[in-house]
Amino acid sequence: MPTSRRGQTRRKLLAAAQEIVAKEGFHGASVDAIARRAGYSIGALYSNFKGKDELFFAVFDEHVAWFEEQLQAALDADDPVRAFGEWMDRMSTDPVQFLVFVEFWAYAVRRAATRRQLAARMARMRERVGEMFGDPALAMMALATARGLTLEKLADADAVPPDFVAQLTAATLAQRAPDPGTLEPSRE
Repeated sequence: MPTSRRGQTRRKLLAAAQEIVAKEGFHGASVDAIARRAGYSIGALYSNFKGKDELFFAVFDEHVAWFEEQLQAALDADDPVRAFGEWMDRMSTDPVQFLVFVEFWAYAVRRAATRRQLAARMARMRERVGEMFGDPALAMMALATARGLTLEKLADADAVPPDFVAQLTAATLAQRAPDPGTLEPSRE
C-alpha cells in the first residue's frame, strides 16, 4: 500500500517539523534535522514536500486543523465561552501549537506572498471564532487578547496570574465589541 505508507511518512515528517519548529524556530529547523527526527532521509522529505516553505505551510495547516478541533470542543462544552477561555489559557502551559503559530507568523509577515497566505488562514480562524460567538470583531479581540497574554506568560510565567487568560477572554466574549470598520483613527 504505497499510499498509506506515503501518508504515514508525511505525518511523521509533519510531526517532526512541528516539534523542531516549536523548539528551535523556523530558521533553526533544518530539513536534515526534521528528516532525521522523523526517521527518514532528506530524499523522503523532498519526495513529500517541494521544500521547507511547503513543509512549513503544511505544519501551519495542521495547526489550523488543531485550532478548529479545539474550537469545536469548546462549542460542544456546556459553557463555550468558558471552555474557549480555558483553551486559550492552556496555550501557555502546552505551547507547542502557539509556538508554531508565532514562528509561522514571524516568518510569513516578512514575505508578501507568504503574508497573503497567512492572512487567508488567519481570516479563516477569526471567521470560525466569529461564527462561534456571532461577532467577527469580538473574535478578533478575543484572539488578539489571548495571544498577547500568552506571549507575556511564556516570557514571564508570573506576569499573568493563573486562569487570567481564561477569565479575560470570557469577559471579552461576554461584551459587545466595537465594529473596527466604524472606528475613527486617532488624531493625536
